[in-house]
Amino acid sequence: MTDDGDIRVFNPNKEISREITLDILMRHRDAMKQARTGEIISEQKQNDNDRKFNQVRALNLIVGSQREMITISRPIIYFRSLQKWKKKFKELERDENPFEKHENDYNNMKKYLLLLIACEKDILEAERTKTLKDDYIIKKELPEGDKYELTTNFYEMLEELENSYEQIYLLMLTNKIVSAGIEEDEEITYKEKEDEMIRRVIDA
Repeated sequence: MTDDGDIRVFNPNKEISREITLDILMRHRDAMKQARTGEIISEQKQNDNDRKFNQVRALNLIVGSQREMITISRPIIYFRSLQKWKKKFKELERDENPFEKHENDYNNMKKYLLLLIACEKDILEAERTKTLKDDYIIKKELPEGDKYELTTNFYEMLEELENSYEQIYLLMLTNKIVSAGIEEDEEITYKEKEDEMIRRVIDA
């Protein structure tokens, strides 16, 4: 309440979107950049080996961000999917068409959650085992010093995570958790990208 007795009203959904959804999407954007370039925002330029390790570390950051995207979206998507299911099937038809087996946004999102859990396990397994077959980065011993290279496993997982992000974001979009925005221009500045992302979340 302000000094003059007026009550300051705000839309809690907009506030949540700005403070939570936006933060997650920005962290995912930064993690994707780190995975592609090895550069960490606000840090000094690093050597090639350090960049390779940064790229591998980014996989965990991407998985974590996408899991958070699902966590904040699940209640809304569950509610909307359940309402559509109830509208489609009358009460007597529901036993033969259970919600858990119905093709809907909520069940689709759960599939991506299982995918992300599998990715987490694969990353942990690669770190835990001594075999090189499941690694995302390998060391080559050269006369001029050790050199690290990213493996096919790294690029395959990154591509898989890019695809899962696209589908999770699409589910958020169709359920009005985020809004559609303009296509990003390659020349757009980092600040302009951030402002556009803020607008997409707040306008949802």
